[in-house]
Amino acid sequence: MGINTPAKRPENPYAWQTRTVADILARTEYLGHTVNFKTHKKSYKSKIKIWNHPDDWLIFENTHEAIVEADTFAIVQAIRNGRRRPTPLGEMPPLSGMLYCADCGNKMYQVRGKGWPHSKEHFVCATYRKVKGGCSAHQIRNVVVERLLLGHIKKLITFIIEDEERFTQLVLKQSKRESEKMVKALEAELHEVHNRLSRIDEIQKSLYEDNLTGKIADEMFGKLLVSYADEQRQLNAQTKEFERKICTVRESSANVAYMISLAHQYEESVELTAKIIREFISRIIVYSPETFEGTRKQRVRIIYNGVGEILLPGQSEILSSKQ
Repeated sequence: MGINTPAKRPENPYAWQTRTVADILARTEYLGHTVNFKTHKKSYKSKIKIWNHPDDWLIFENTHEAIVEADTFAIVQAIRNGRRRPTPLGEMPPLSGMLYCADCGNKMYQVRGKGWPHSKEHFVCATYRKVKGGCSAHQIRNVVVERLLLGHIKKLITFIIEDEERFTQLVLKQSKRESEKMVKALEAELHEVHNRLSRIDEIQKSLYEDNLTGKIADEMFGKLLVSYADEQRQLNAQTKEFERKICTVRESSANVAYMISLAHQYEESVELTAKIIREFISRIIVYSPETFEGTRKQRVRIIYNGVGEILLPGQSEILSSKQ
């Protein structure tokens, strides 16, 4: 596996260093995959290893038995990637990096200022902030999201503790419904790719005939043939990717056990810290504000780690909050 071992055994082999634990948590090999080309050298004479970008790694999946579930590994990576960096205004707020715009899909930008009270801090769509007119100018205050989030997590924990079986059935039912929607959308896109591939086959046959009869010059024929061949290769790659995604969605199952274990962990007390937010939440999707019967409200969707969106009994499809 290419693991460096110390020259001599430490006095206390159980006193693991933070860096060691962090390296273990990031190892893709524990998913049962073999990962090659993680590093390279400038020349064969050099002893210095240079890390390649993960996009350049070559991964052979399912080559050995996994010791970590894929869902658990993904959750751990999300938590570790959510670590907040210090800034001139102090540490970033707990919700930083967690909010996404429902209209354009981009992250929402944290807005705060020197001397501002927490009640004034808010998020705004990053697309709108960078490109005027690129998205709607909606925003939402931190305290609103925090209040809504804390309330929903508490209700969720209570619901799980009171009836784990009912929670499990609820999540599996909702997960199946979401999976079916995703598969349907992916299959529609795959159908479009297949249609285009069929059309390219017809075009290529026509090009050969036109070239034989002299309707198209050899030079133009060659250029068009290369162009369509390139598009064909790209579409074939897309076909494999769509098929892989469809299989992944169909085979995936909600990680109910993870959410149940969290509920028991925080059964006694819940405070909205960055740690708890990232343990429970994958992302928070914010919609543009709307007016219902003269009251301004804003819809928010909470996507939980491992189980997706959880709609508790009696809850509307999308959470609402007053600004």
